[in-house]
Amino acid sequence: MVLVFLLLPPIGGLMVLAKVLSNPTKFGLSLLYLGAIIAVVGIHIKWVRPYFRRYPWVATYRELAQRSKPLKARHPKLVAQAYRHRLMRSGYRILITALVLPPFYGLYTVYGHHFLWFFFGYLVCGFGITVGYHRIGTHPSFKAPVWVRGFLLAMGSCAMQGPASEWLKKHSKHHAFGETTADPHSPHIFEDTKRGIFKEHVMSFLHSFIMWAFREPSLRRPPKMGIEEWRKHLLANPPSMETFRFREEDRYHWEVRDKNGNIVQSTEQMVQRRWNKLVDTLVKIEQDKTVQFVSHPLVYLSILGASIFAPYYLGGISGWESLARICFTSYVTFCVNSMCHIWGEQPFKVPDNSRNNAVVEILGLGEGGHNTHHKAELWARHGVFSWQFDPSAYFIRGLSKIGLAWDLNLPTREQIVSYWRQWRRREPDAQGLPVRPHHLLMQGVVESKVAEPVGSH
Repeated sequence: MVLVFLLLPPIGGLMVLAKVLSNPTKFGLSLLYLGAIIAVVGIHIKWVRPYFRRYPWVATYRELAQRSKPLKARHPKLVAQAYRHRLMRSGYRILITALVLPPFYGLYTVYGHHFLWFFFGYLVCGFGITVGYHRIGTHPSFKAPVWVRGFLLAMGSCAMQGPASEWLKKHSKHHAFGETTADPHSPHIFEDTKRGIFKEHVMSFLHSFIMWAFREPSLRRPPKMGIEEWRKHLLANPPSMETFRFREEDRYHWEVRDKNGNIVQSTEQMVQRRWNKLVDTLVKIEQDKTVQFVSHPLVYLSILGASIFAPYYLGGISGWESLARICFTSYVTFCVNSMCHIWGEQPFKVPDNSRNNAVVEILGLGEGGHNTHHKAELWARHGVFSWQFDPSAYFIRGLSKIGLAWDLNLPTREQIVSYWRQWRRREPDAQGLPVRPHHLLMQGVVESKVAEPVGSH
């Protein structure tokens, strides 16, 4: 079954690619339009995005007006600069949208409704994974009615990444034992031999990207085993300490010592404590009626089948095209597991190597803010800084506007600015540009002590 779920989507992608290659004109136009999109996004990531790192939080126009009102008489130039830069930011957003839309329209003119089915199918699957499986399924970062939560999980089921129950459990294990031998998709292989060094650089990436799906044992509860019996079974079988290993730079996280260097909590105690907490999470997932209903084999396969056959009957979209869309969505998710633990920026200090990757942020609808997510698992927004891209957070915010989501767990402005300043002290060259008073006014925190200027460098 695992082979079917892993091999069919890439085969579908290759079939679609072969069909496109058979028409040189379509293939050439596809490269042209995709190249234009990549160029615009590349310029944004390389040159524009770093510029906005001076603004960890950008105030709204209303807030800016309120904050600047008492300063107009004494500091008119300061206020004028703040408005000028705020307008520049809005103008840039409009400009990049205007530059990206024509290539998208070009792809539509080449492929017609086939492109629309692919694009909107990707959004359904993408938001189903990011919002359904991840931000309300694994991590309850906001609340929603049962039917909305079930619908979001059903959207995630269309991505062909396995039933919600299994996805939620394995991702919970990832957070409990990130970048250790107990992590389902750690990008690190802990071997000291020459072969181990090769595997560390090549095989470890392949493992974290896709091969883990072949190797990681299932966390499903045996059908004939009761929940309490299953809990006892799990508690009695924590990760083996003989094989448990972690990165040396993360030792402080797995071994607590006092000021004199004496061990207060050993690695074994830390592992057992985390395992006990993980077992509680796994049991809660197993007892979640909504998750279990959507994960039932008949329900899951019905949703998956509908996601493939509905485009076929309604839009004439072949099964291979649907599989290509599933392949693209899944590979983007796999990039979060792998690339976001190897490449990117680290504004937050966390006990692993998770990173915020700008490319994955765009392709993964905001999931590329992985370092932020590992800092605070329950934040509904992973792109907390002003320069990050997180459409999934806007999706959740849209649900809240119409009363379908509430109790959103979001960081405060003061927290974000404080973390930004800590990052600036830790890596002074990370932002590359000085901070000026009107930057702080733009953040709407000019009167807050947490946002006092940190100086130029």
